[in-house]
Amino acid sequence: MSLSSDVAFLNFNIESRYKSFQDEHYLYSVQNKDGWINPHFNKNKILEVLKKYNYNKKNFMGLNTKNIHVMGILNISPDSFSNNSTEVVSIKKAINKAIKMYEEGASIIDIGGESTRPGAERISDLEEQTRIIPIIKELSKYNIPMSCDTRNASTMQLAIDAGVKIINDVSALSDKKAASIIAKNKVGLIIMHMKGQPNNMQKKPKYKNVSYEILHYLKKKKDYALEKGIKEENILIDPGIGFGKNDKHNLKIFKDLALFHYLKSHILIGASRKSMIGRITNTNVAERLPGSISLAIASIEKGVKFLRVHDVKETKQAISIWEKLNYN
Repeated sequence: MSLSSDVAFLNFNIESRYKSFQDEHYLYSVQNKDGWINPHFNKNKILEVLKKYNYNKKNFMGLNTKNIHVMGILNISPDSFSNNSTEVVSIKKAINKAIKMYEEGASIIDIGGESTRPGAERISDLEEQTRIIPIIKELSKYNIPMSCDTRNASTMQLAIDAGVKIINDVSALSDKKAASIIAKNKVGLIIMHMKGQPNNMQKKPKYKNVSYEILHYLKKKKDYALEKGIKEENILIDPGIGFGKNDKHNLKIFKDLALFHYLKSHILIGASRKSMIGRITNTNVAERLPGSISLAIASIEKGVKFLRVHDVKETKQAISIWEKLNYN
């Protein structure tokens, strides 16, 4: 059964969830309807649910989603978790880095001026705008597709005016003015799940069922976006790896990634250099490329079409090999 133009599934798992969050799991084959035996659903009900997954998603903001797209990260923040001695510190360096990532194969350059790493304190809208708007204006001269990583409506508007075509909102439209700005300007939106705020999100995050809770959160936020006039084909969803989740939660999300196709939007995953990789492999930020690529491949194998990464060239190479193995 089809999940998009070139992604399909042959098996499916039904999890029956109750108020106690006690789950029952049933694994079935799409091709063997005689084996669809479930104490809670008859075959017709199961088929009805499956039909919700059987659809073709549209392209996103002019990008052909038969392809896998890499979003290159351009942090203009001195306290980003990935900062090192080569991080951008000037407009010239930022432009050069963006051009380099684009030439390496990035479909989008994601520009952010406020760190949302665990423990980060919020900065003023003005400080954020001072960091990124001049760079966006300059980069727009090169006709490179850009997104703006911001949760502030005032920054969104200025970024759009400067040439940004996509808003990457880690707060999922928490700013009451955000949705109308995005709808009015007909730009793309990335809706991400975050539990809490960056300064407190990693203080013992708890879930009864992490994947389902994120799914319901993203559905609610997407429905809100649609109500405000944002077109469905202009929306990506992001389960928010590392944003209010511990390692166990993050790994469960990766195992359950196919679940998020239920929302009928393309999925973006941002796991590049995340601290989870460091804890699992005992590596610092600069040593996490192999782990980042491993998670990227795990994502595309479950139908993810958008990857937010620091290392564009290396990720594109890994994707190229994966595509040769699977499509040729």
